Amino acid sequence: MPKPPVDNSSRSDEILFVNVSGVRFQTWKNTLDRYPDTLLGSSEKEFFYNEDLQEYFFDRDPEMFRHILNFYRTGKLHYPRLECVQAFDEELAFYGIVPEIIGDCCMEEYRDRKKENQERLAEDTEANEVTDAPLPPHSTPRERLWRAFENPHTSTMALVFYYVTGFFIAVSVLANVVETVPCGAVAKRVKEMACGERYALAFFCLDTACVLI
Repeated sequence: MPKPPVDNSSRSDEILFVNVSGVRFQTWKNTLDRYPDTLLGSSEKEFFYNEDLQEYFFDRDPEMFRHILNFYRTGKLHYPRLECVQAFDEELAFYGIVPEIIGDCCMEEYRDRKKENQERLAEDTEANEVTDAPLPPHSTPRERLWRAFENPHTSTMALVFYYVTGFFIAVSVLANVVETVPCGAVAKRVKEMACGERYALAFFCLDTACVLI
């Protein structure tokens, strides 16, 4: 075994402490300096330096940062399959890392997830545009009724209908709960009778009205 170094004053490297939302990471300065075009590898990271704690603080996702730091250590960027692809892109953009350098082992998964996300966003945008678009002047009653059900903000009547139906849904749920609550003892019965049994006709009428509405 070689003798351990005695004098460390000439060492050019140093340990840096990176605090990401309370989770503390340690790494070598030379590890980050390998990629000077990124945030952690450039002098821009000094804006996030806390002199009192002698560490860099980032108010970001610490779970995502593990993959970011692993890229600085190994030079290989991997996509975390259980994470949201949009959130992963936002973290890469913040740290100045381009997604094109994702490893071949994860690139296909990353592209598929990104394509699915873009298609989903496009469908949502298209649905909102169809719903928010004004109806033609000669629209049928069926079309107006459909628009009132889909978008309650199209008219005052649609908004009133929205709140009325919501109220009766809440009443129906509350009635189902109250039916199971004991309403006191009854003569010639040992156990207490539930409200649903004691006032069966009233609850039947209330539930029927809510269902009809």
